[in-house]
Amino acid sequence: MHSDMHLRSGDDPPRAFAAGTAAGPAAPFRSVGFTLSTTGYAVARRFRRILDPLALDPREFALLRSVAACEGSSQQTLGERLQIPASRMVGLVDALEARGLLERRQNPADRRARALHLTEAGRSVLTRAFALAAEHERDLCAGLSAEEREQLLELLQRVADRLGLAPGVHAALADG
Repeated sequence: MHSDMHLRSGDDPPRAFAAGTAAGPAAPFRSVGFTLSTTGYAVARRFRRILDPLALDPREFALLRSVAACEGSSQQTLGERLQIPASRMVGLVDALEARGLLERRQNPADRRARALHLTEAGRSVLTRAFALAAEHERDLCAGLSAEEREQLLELLQRVADRLGLAPGVHAALADG
């Protein structure tokens, strides 16, 4: 435990701490925030390694998934939906287009806008990435029943709602 994780004199600790879940600096640190943070970091690190053989990172995977779900949408529309800043979105699309995984096409409804489409190579990579992601999910939840998994998802969604996170959108996508 880090020395800066203990309660200072005069703090009004939450009931969980007062009830003994954080008995002092020598006790293991137990909190929802810390547990979510360390678990999220470990899951993200592992998922990044899982996608490495495809030369794909999680942000690119998220973008390919969104293009597949909304084929023909504009770069701007998908960027807004995923909460990706426009400058970051340009770089992500450029990189995936350079690798031949997606392409910008003229939008018949608006000559100024470009519609995003997966290429055959992009569909193939996305299919393999989905298979890896599904196996990752099965492994993560191997110790949970189907009901426990659903309960966990519901509880985590309530925490995400409290934080103002959009459902289905990873908060890291907004980081430049």
